[in-house]
Amino acid sequence: MKRILSISFLLAASLASAQFEAIKTLTPEQAQEIRRPVEAKVFGAAAEELPGIESELLNIFQSSETTLEGKQYTCRMLRHCASDASVPVLEKELLNPELAEFVRRVFQSLETPAANEALLEALAAGPNVGIIGTLGQIGSEKSIAAIAPYLENENADLQFAAITALGNIGGKKAVKALEAATVKPEFSNDWKLAQLEAAEGVGAGWFGLSSKGSEKKIVAKLLEDDDAGIRCAALVRLTAMKPGKAAPVVLGKLDSDNKEEQTAAKGLLAQLPTDRLIEAVQSGAEYSVIIIDILTDRKAVEAETLMLSLVTSKGAAVQQAAFQALTQIGGDQTIGIMVGLAPYEEMAFQTLCGMKAQGTDAAIIQTLETTEDDKVKSKLIECLSARQAKSALPLFVELAKGDWSRTSAAAISGMANLVTETDFAIYAELILATDAKKKIQALENSIATAAQRLPDAEACAQPLVDAYKQGEGEQKLALIRAMGSIGGTAAKNILGEAMASSDANVKDAAIRGLCNWPNTEVQDQLLDLAENADSEKHKVLALRGYIRLANTYNEEKTALPMCIKAAALTDRPEELKSIIACAKRFRSEDVINFLAPMLENPAIVDEAGQGMIEQTWHWKYKMQALPHLERYVELTQNEHMKKYAQDTINSLKN
Repeated sequence: MKRILSISFLLAASLASAQFEAIKTLTPEQAQEIRRPVEAKVFGAAAEELPGIESELLNIFQSSETTLEGKQYTCRMLRHCASDASVPVLEKELLNPELAEFVRRVFQSLETPAANEALLEALAAGPNVGIIGTLGQIGSEKSIAAIAPYLENENADLQFAAITALGNIGGKKAVKALEAATVKPEFSNDWKLAQLEAAEGVGAGWFGLSSKGSEKKIVAKLLEDDDAGIRCAALVRLTAMKPGKAAPVVLGKLDSDNKEEQTAAKGLLAQLPTDRLIEAVQSGAEYSVIIIDILTDRKAVEAETLMLSLVTSKGAAVQQAAFQALTQIGGDQTIGIMVGLAPYEEMAFQTLCGMKAQGTDAAIIQTLETTEDDKVKSKLIECLSARQAKSALPLFVELAKGDWSRTSAAAISGMANLVTETDFAIYAELILATDAKKKIQALENSIATAAQRLPDAEACAQPLVDAYKQGEGEQKLALIRAMGSIGGTAAKNILGEAMASSDANVKDAAIRGLCNWPNTEVQDQLLDLAENADSEKHKVLALRGYIRLANTYNEEKTALPMCIKAAALTDRPEELKSIIACAKRFRSEDVINFLAPMLENPAIVDEAGQGMIEQTWHWKYKMQALPHLERYVELTQNEHMKKYAQDTINSLKN
């Protein structure tokens, strides 16, 4: 076995060597068949394999047999595996115009003292834009003295390279070198920006706005520059270094006549300390809304008192922003105030609904338990429901059990956002405990709303199925209708039995339940009822249910045939308008042909016309819809719609 493994390793090594050897003859015309296996080997190598790969690549680089393209490609690969061992081999080519760029990139990836020394030695041999640039990229502080003289070189390329390099290197020495230089006018802004970039590497304390001799400080000086772009860049640098000291400058620039400065200042507000932002809002800063939004995003709880003072602001935008902020930063003080205001003030109500502070639900529940005011009760119930405060459900149930009132109605409605599948027995209990039609209707609506957001229809329906045998009169009818809005196998079986009942009220409840069925499994049954039900009332209800299900489909191939079938069963404008609304969601020749005859019906001409206009929104069907639009213009009595259609026609023709 060992012998087999040894042979395998030898074969693999031999194959890899052959792949690398192929680099020697590489030409620009050769495709990836040579590069791909080499790159797979280099990029997939473990750390301990890299020295061996580096050695092989260096041998290839030094070989007299290797083409120029091969040596350039070797450097590309060395960028991923080189060490200081590569420096003495590659440094010889730093002044070779055909290889220098590739060698510099290897050294740039190294960022070691050895690479740095090699670059400096090459620069000492004479001016070299590429070497200056590479020293800048690797941040070579040791090279500052060597690069600085080129800041005033007559050669524009060398001067620009030196400016850029010292900006990249940064630090106090680089800043001083840049500041002392006199550069060509065309590089003035680049020189100033390089000073700011270099300043990033200097301790923040080295820069000031009010210390003795501050006129010599780079940032302070450039804040007063004639060029707005430079002033903005200086402001950005100052804010990054000393955001507290920058605050008055940034806030002052918000009122600048220069739009560029104003925009820069707005963008920097988020970097200022919270206490400075609070002070700015307290002083009535023009951009208080933006600052309040920043404090909100920070969840700056120290701004709570300020926000509470602003909710009575005369400025609507500031007031609204303050209310919104309190949803994130409000604490006990805010909770108490908002609970008191919410029943009477809409923004306070919305704030209370969205508040994140711990104890909010408990405070609302406590007030709800103690207040006697029905208006207050109903608004607090609505708030707890919006907050999905599960802890409020027992209180809601207790309130729902009371006599029919504004409070019990709100509690029943609010339960829909709090219950889970396991809580539906509460609904069954409440239905069985009342014969009040308004309360029963409210319970049915709440059940339907709750069932829409809960995934397990069977679990929701089962308590109602169990209660069905106990129900009498209106209770039994309500349970049938409610089960229809939930769905599920057990509910469907109950509705099936009720449909066959000789009791007209039971059958009516079953049909109404079926018309509210939550999914499309009953669409054929509804279509049959829409055509063959005993009463016109049930035909209309079934057709409306069928149209509702058609709207749940997002594909024309399913929805449009349902629209066609529904339209064939009615001449009532109400249902036809709903059918048009469903069909016009799609753009096709079939939809155009479906809508065209409806233009001749005065009761629905404008709905059909609007649908035809919308067909022109698809480039493919613009011209097909055109003659029908022209017919619509002839038929409609709605002057606004006529103009809209005519404008559409004109745009199509032009």
